[in-house]
Order: sequence, then structure tokens, then C-alpha cells
Amino acid sequence: MTAMHLNSADGRDRTLRALRRTTHVLRLVGDHVPTVAIGAIGAGALAWMVNRVTEFAPVLDLTEYMADLLILATWGMALLIKSFVYDVADRIDPDARDGDDLWKAATSFQDTAEDIINGADYDDIRLALQASQVLPALHGLTVQLRNAYALDGEIEEAAALSDTVALVRAAAESMGHRDLSE
Repeated sequence: MTAMHLNSADGRDRTLRALRRTTHVLRLVGDHVPTVAIGAIGAGALAWMVNRVTEFAPVLDLTEYMADLLILATWGMALLIKSFVYDVADRIDPDARDGDDLWKAATSFQDTAEDIINGADYDDIRLALQASQVLPALHGLTVQLRNAYALDGEIEEAAALSDTVALVRAAAESMGHRDLSE
């Protein structure tokens, strides 16, 4: 009997692919719903006009006001569907929030800087910054970015990030983090 090993990265890739495809399909639906609604309104109007002349189907025997109401309802439903599918697509799109956690961290740093301006205890903030390990984590992130660019052959980006790695390393060391590895 063969042992089966599940790779969590492979499962994550499949999930991301499925989310991307679903997002794409939802956006296509949103793009084409107004066109379908216009087609349905046109077909309905044509059927209504033909029925007025031939009196073929009693179901299509509508007053002009009822026809206007059906046209407005169809268009309104199309706009609701379009809005709904775009909203769902935006919520499940895995690429829409790339970097959201980094934006939250930046906002937190800006808020903390504002706190210092407003009289917060700067010693407590410095100690919290040291204890949080933010600078060593940022150093590790920039090292990984540099390595990824180097592996892809983007030497200019890797060289620029090497400078950033050195600066972040110096900042981390100045805050007391001497055990940085590369």
C-alpha cells in the first residue's frame, strides 16, 4: 500500500486557483448581466408588439404601464445582480488583499507615531518596538524578497534590495537585535 502525503502548499495553490477562477467567472457574469437584460427587454418588447398585432398569446396581453414596469424591474434586477456578483467577487478575490496585513502594520506604526506626538510615553513605545521583533521580521522579509528576485534573475532589483537589507539590519541592530541571520 502506498502512503499518501498531502502537501499543504499544493492544497493552498488549488484553493487560490479555485478562488481566482470563481472571481473571474463572477466578474464575467457582472459584465454581461446588463447585456442579457437588454436582450431580454428587447425580446420581451418585440414579443409584446407582435402579440398586440396577432393576439397570439394571452399571457403577453399587457397594458403599456405593466410593460414599462416589467422593463424597469428587469433592468433593476440586472443592476442588483451585477452589484451582488461584483461584491462577492471582491470579497473572495485572493489577489485583492495582497499586502493588507502590511498596510495594517503601516497604519499601526503611523498611529503609534501620532501617539508620541500627542504625548504618549516614548520609552514604553521604544521598549514595545524592541520586544515586538518587528525589525528582525522586516529584515527577514527583505532578505527573502532579495533572494526571490535574485533567483528569478532580476539582478537590479536584488541589488537594490541588498541595500535595503543592510539598512534594515542596521536599524534592527541599533534596537538591540544582534542575532540576525541571512
